[in-house]
Amino acid sequence: MQSLIGHIKRIINWIANIGISDSLSFYERKKTQLINLAVGLGIPLNIYFAIKNFAEQRAELGIINVCLMTGAFAILLINSYQRYLLGRSVLSFLASILFSVSAILFRNGSEYYLLLNVVIIITFFSDRRFLISFTIGNLLLFIGIKIFLNSTFVFDQVPFSRVMFNMTWAVGMMVLALLFFKNEQLSYQKQVEEKNHELENMNQTKEKLFSIIAHDLRSPIGQLKSSLEMVNKRYITPEQFIEVTDKLSIQVDQIYGTLDNLLRWSVSQFKGIKVVPEKVSLTHLIEHQAVQFLQPSLEQKNIRLHTEGLQQQQVWADPDHLTLIFRNLITNAIKYSYPDGTITIRAYPDNDQVAVEIRDNGIGMPAGVRDSLFSPMVMVSNTGTSNEKGTGLGLKICKEFTEKNQGRIWVESAPGKGSSFYVSFPKAQ
Repeated sequence: MQSLIGHIKRIINWIANIGISDSLSFYERKKTQLINLAVGLGIPLNIYFAIKNFAEQRAELGIINVCLMTGAFAILLINSYQRYLLGRSVLSFLASILFSVSAILFRNGSEYYLLLNVVIIITFFSDRRFLISFTIGNLLLFIGIKIFLNSTFVFDQVPFSRVMFNMTWAVGMMVLALLFFKNEQLSYQKQVEEKNHELENMNQTKEKLFSIIAHDLRSPIGQLKSSLEMVNKRYITPEQFIEVTDKLSIQVDQIYGTLDNLLRWSVSQFKGIKVVPEKVSLTHLIEHQAVQFLQPSLEQKNIRLHTEGLQQQQVWADPDHLTLIFRNLITNAIKYSYPDGTITIRAYPDNDQVAVEIRDNGIGMPAGVRDSLFSPMVMVSNTGTSNEKGTGLGLKICKEFTEKNQGRIWVESAPGKGSSFYVSFPKAQ
């Protein structure tokens, strides 16, 4: 029984998707699928009534059923060639003629299919010429048939049960078509609201990026420019300039990090993130690439770096992405650590992944800040323990690049108790 139901579902799904292509919009796809189902489900009904009518000596009505069945096959064939407007036009014209003839000759309630035809035309036609002409034509036919049915002419008449079936089926299909239309309208309205919300969030992000460029980059570059001008104009001696080079070096590193994050984030937003995974040793990547770049910042605050378990762990990920992720996370730990503090980097197996914890004993953060750190539309950044500036963009990049490498990222923190950032990646085989 279950296999029979599954087979029927596959047939219905195949009928619904006849002629469906990727070029169709979501709305057009749904309309075409509904038309395919309507004419497809009508085929067995017309086969049944054709046999029944021929058996009951109603050959004319049986021929009409055969014509409707043939027309249904023709519409499915036309749709398979992706001539959707032609298929809908044939459907409406054929239905108008055949339903009118059967209603006049056999008084079987087929005139109500003309109203169904009007609903389908209004719902599924976009071309105004087709919509107006077919709608007016079907309404005039319906009115004309209702007037004619008051006359004494009777060619033949089917049982009242057949009339009730046609009326019920027509009204039921009208209700389904209207429900479909209403559902699509609500779905479209929801999509518009979501797009508006996305645009608002994008505008907020754009404003934040302009703020980063205007303040977080312009200010330190301006300070560096002023310092160099003071040397060039002999306001300070080269010896005095050497005394402030450490601080300038930290500023240049921060500017570089901010620019790198901005560029990578921009590329990821406009071009997507391309991942080229390979087997990566955490020892080499963290200790000899990420940490080496940040050594001046560690020395400036006299922060000790302690590693655990890196030698035994290898991951399957893009090495360039990993370098960027760990640089940002370690930079974040340095920023919020107190001078003479300690940062611990610990790697350990986590089922089929390798997790890395980056823990500091710095200022920590409240739950509200912690929960919004990785939100794509919220930029959170506080001043560091040595008044370091930040943009809040680095953690967004960490999240995007981690997830693109089939990993995950999370944080544990509390005010005054430091923070632990965790990232995990697939274990290398």
